[in-house]
Amino acid sequence: MITGAASRPVSPQRNRLPDTAVSGMGEGEPMALVTAMLPQDASGRAAAHNEVHVRPARPLPVPSMTTQLTVLTESSSAAAETAHLHGLAAAYGVAVAATDVGLTLELDHQTGLSWEKHDDYSLYTIHQPLDPAAFGADADLLALLPLPAGWLAAIPGRTLAAVHAVLLPAHGWSDEEAAEFAQRILGRGRLLGSRLRDDAARLYTTYQLYPDGTSRFLILFEPVTEGRAGRIAGSLLDVERYRMLALLAYPAARGMVPRLVELEAQLAELARGIEDEQRDDRELLDELIGLAAVVEYEIATHAGRFDAAGAYYAIVQQRIEYLQRASLPGLMGVFTFLRRRLAPAMATVDAAKHRMEALSGRVARTADMLRTRVEVAAETQTQELLRELRRGQALQLRLQQTVEGLSIAAISYYIVGLVGYFAKGLKSVGLPIDESLVAALAIPLAVLVVWRTVRRVRHRVHDPDADDAASADDRARRR
Repeated sequence: MITGAASRPVSPQRNRLPDTAVSGMGEGEPMALVTAMLPQDASGRAAAHNEVHVRPARPLPVPSMTTQLTVLTESSSAAAETAHLHGLAAAYGVAVAATDVGLTLELDHQTGLSWEKHDDYSLYTIHQPLDPAAFGADADLLALLPLPAGWLAAIPGRTLAAVHAVLLPAHGWSDEEAAEFAQRILGRGRLLGSRLRDDAARLYTTYQLYPDGTSRFLILFEPVTEGRAGRIAGSLLDVERYRMLALLAYPAARGMVPRLVELEAQLAELARGIEDEQRDDRELLDELIGLAAVVEYEIATHAGRFDAAGAYYAIVQQRIEYLQRASLPGLMGVFTFLRRRLAPAMATVDAAKHRMEALSGRVARTADMLRTRVEVAAETQTQELLRELRRGQALQLRLQQTVEGLSIAAISYYIVGLVGYFAKGLKSVGLPIDESLVAALAIPLAVLVVWRTVRRVRHRVHDPDADDAASADDRARRR
């Protein structure tokens, strides 16, 4: 039988919240109850938890068309872009809804526009239904957008990417029939094709820019849900957007190559100058510091763009892996074609980045080596100067001791002379004094007194604190 506290019946009221904690909470407010039973939330908990819900893929019907416009902007353009969107909403008489990453406008029950503001670009995405009969090689797809004339052109910024993703049913076509249809619809250019997501869709494109400045993707779907169609189309558009953002760093990386060659040659010349004993080390160090400043300027100018390119390229690869592409008979794969040029470009960017960092490290090591040599030379000069000072002090001490000895002899001579004159005076008044004997006896006494006096003066000059302490001891003894 269990006894003690464990045997006591637990009151059903013990773990209940106070009535004030649950009063006023309706059926749709479970979080208030849970929060009241937990410790205080950590900073940023809600944002971290809800991050998985940011940028959900929009379900897309088949057929439909999604147009995405990537515009390079300045951080200060957000107000102008927001005003531009509100003007469109006013023209349609619809409301502007805020999201975690931007704004959305539902122009009608099937057509929507979303805007996302990022650090260096803005993203405009338009989803709308599409009549397959209106889609063709010569069709002006921008004219099909439900936007006022000139609205797109008035968007602040510069166009980086403009893509139409056209979603159509596959109608059970064979690969040959689908490829023939895609070539006819997309027009001239080398047709590229891939299977997506376990044959859920077939993707076709020519990667050509059309007269309206856009590129086009044709996606022929087997029967799929709108959610799956939206995820596939969204991943494909991500590939194109992040591909273009990553390639922004490529021209800068190519332009850096001759500059890096020039800077590396300068470093090699300075390193060779270190071996030349006729070159002034301080002059070389100044030149190295100047070279280091130039290298750090180049890194500060390009490192951010190169790092961003690496991050964008990683997203491209993730999206391609999600699409689970496979080849179509007789066609080069879309992503095979893409990677054949994108991968070398990103390798060039990565090489330029690491080459800059390596050059910075070599400049720093060379400067440290030269600085160490300059410091060692300066230390050697300092030690030599100290040795010269010590030799001078020793010589000065010997000279001082010689002068002190001569001074003792001279002063003692004069004192003995005075004593002799004093003895002669006493003898002249009749005292029986041998003046020579008195002078002889005065010699050691005079020398001793003068020597002690000189010694005390020297100690007072060289060690005044000890002299003050001795004086204090003397005063204490007198008391």
